[in-house]
Amino acid sequence: MVSYVTDKLVYFGIRQIENGVYTGQSVGKFNQYLSIKDSLDFIVFGSSRANHHINPSLISENGYNMGMDGQKIAFSATLFKLLPNRKQTVLFHIDPENAVDDLYKADDLGSLKAVYYKNEIVRNEIDKYKKLNPLQKFYWCISFNGILFGAIKNYLKPNYNYTTYNGYDPLHVNNSSNRNVLELKEGEIQIECAKREYTLNPIYRAYLLDLKGFSEKNGKRLIFFTSPKLFDNCKEDNLFLSEEMNKMNLTYKDFGDFFGENSDVSNWKDATHMSEKGAIYFTNYVARTVYGSKVK
Repeated sequence: MVSYVTDKLVYFGIRQIENGVYTGQSVGKFNQYLSIKDSLDFIVFGSSRANHHINPSLISENGYNMGMDGQKIAFSATLFKLLPNRKQTVLFHIDPENAVDDLYKADDLGSLKAVYYKNEIVRNEIDKYKKLNPLQKFYWCISFNGILFGAIKNYLKPNYNYTTYNGYDPLHVNNSSNRNVLELKEGEIQIECAKREYTLNPIYRAYLLDLKGFSEKNGKRLIFFTSPKLFDNCKEDNLFLSEEMNKMNLTYKDFGDFFGENSDVSNWKDATHMSEKGAIYFTNYVARTVYGSKVK
């Protein structure tokens, strides 16, 4: 009983600190998103290949990039479900190789453990896929394992001015970075596809249908997309995903070959992430052809 009560006192003390954090990817970016999501016109969701590739300010004056490093569909879809019932355009990143990964079990929901007791929608998603440490039901402070010191640091000394931050994190390159891209070893480049029959991961399928239903009920224009890659010699999974999206009547744009075979190496940080230069060029294309806005 003593440990239970102590845990709750400490938890609510930490929560008071956490509620004042608006910088950093542990809790700050989520808090900023919660504070502005209802007023946004344009939102980007996805992994690092969304976060580093789309500058929302080049598309809309009222946009935000909620892409987060290492996250997949469960994490982003949960954040998507927090949006209000009003007209908004959503650009949602999805990688074909992840969508057909039979081993995917929505483990990325664990990244939302810090807000398990803060948001009912997040709590329901985590419970649905059983991604909570059982002890966290009793000891709530476990919610902050691994992120507490980062949250305190950003509370005491914010990394940036969040009032001017649009969620986009550009990747800067130098000559050394460019040489590293050029000198990629042959083993790092996908030469051919593994022979297999593709199936859509059931969790991906369920979330795609959830996103479709939520969008139709809440006035969202939902556009799925795949970011460019420097090398992608396996197209079977891209074609399979495109066919599956078409069957579900979902809008999907595959930009994997956007730069073609002769892309300037300065457009790249590595084989799957564009540099700031490449991201600006790509974002402007998306603004013109997908969003329908003028290049800024």
